[in-house]
Amino acid sequence: MKIMIEKQGGLADIKERFEIVQPLNKSDLLEIIHAWQDKLKLKPNRIQIRRMRNKWCSCSSKGNITINSELTRLPREIVEYVILHELLHLIVPNHGKTFRVLLSVYLPDWERLHYELFLIEKSMS
Repeated sequence: MKIMIEKQGGLADIKERFEIVQPLNKSDLLEIIHAWQDKLKLKPNRIQIRRMRNKWCSCSSKGNITINSELTRLPREIVEYVILHELLHLIVPNHGKTFRVLLSVYLPDWERLHYELFLIEKSMS
């Protein structure tokens, strides 16, 4: 598996309205990714961390996961939700019932985290 960390401009700046006690760094992101990979027994083709304009994360049909570097400015539990969400797309490519059941198995409070992420996104617009 190849891991790339790119610097790239983007518009995904998070407003300073969210107080983060200890911002994460890119190695923290990789630590979270590896922990979930091990737990799920999944191997993405490639993981890339870069600034993205409109998404927090994405998973391609080829198994490539791209993570927005701005996630480092969000609370760790939301970061874990986003990463788990994308890793689960390696198993289930859509957001159907099977996908939601898997989210509930691995992260029972995912709906609360999803809603918190929605509020963050809403405040950015």
